[in-house]
Amino acid sequence: MVTTTHATIRAAGVGDMARILGEYSEAIKNLPLTESANLLSRPYNEFKAAVENGLFFVIENAAGNFIAGAGAFDLEDPAAKELGMCYVKKEWRGFALQTLLLNVRVCAATLGQVPDASAIADLNKSYAALITGVKPANERSAVNTTELGFESLAVPPPALFSACASCRTPPVSDSGRKCCCDFFYLPDSRRADVIEKTLQMTDWTRSKNNVQLIVSFRIRHLLDPDFRKALQDIVPELRSRTISE
Repeated sequence: MVTTTHATIRAAGVGDMARILGEYSEAIKNLPLTESANLLSRPYNEFKAAVENGLFFVIENAAGNFIAGAGAFDLEDPAAKELGMCYVKKEWRGFALQTLLLNVRVCAATLGQVPDASAIADLNKSYAALITGVKPANERSAVNTTELGFESLAVPPPALFSACASCRTPPVSDSGRKCCCDFFYLPDSRRADVIEKTLQMTDWTRSKNNVQLIVSFRIRHLLDPDFRKALQDIVPELRSRTISE
């Protein structure tokens, strides 16, 4: 017999911050270090900014209980944004929620970068690169990331290392690594694919072990007609940038 669970994905608000951080704190406290280290928590001020900018998303069940969360973060370097802090509670893994959160954040982060066509100086403005970090041991996340179209980033911008000071699992001194993560970026052509496919979704439905999870969208970036139109217009623009390079 299949059991159906309904959930929603939405942008977190300031009133959600303490509860979200509580979920992450509990994970860090209770999970083995090898697993909790994959959370890649951001400094509080960056987390707060992501929430205030509508760029931190949570998935909750019908009772409002936390299932998963992830954010998109501005860096000191305006040419890049980081997709990070992804956490899916153990009992909800296997429903591809990390992929759903990647899709949603790609759309939201891109929408916030739409150049102002009325300003001549901005006509050739490039979209900030979308970058994410994955620990080498976190093979499942690496697979999810590359399947969505992310490619290895050989030279990460220095701004990505701003959170390293609070890292709980820094690389050993003789490893030759500057950071414990491998970094990936999303090329424009694959970003266009992600946006196009996400706009076609009405919900996210996955099944595992006789449990069907249906996640409904409550995200303005994907529901507002003007925002949807803006994202639709971005798709051919991203593809034309790829061709011209």
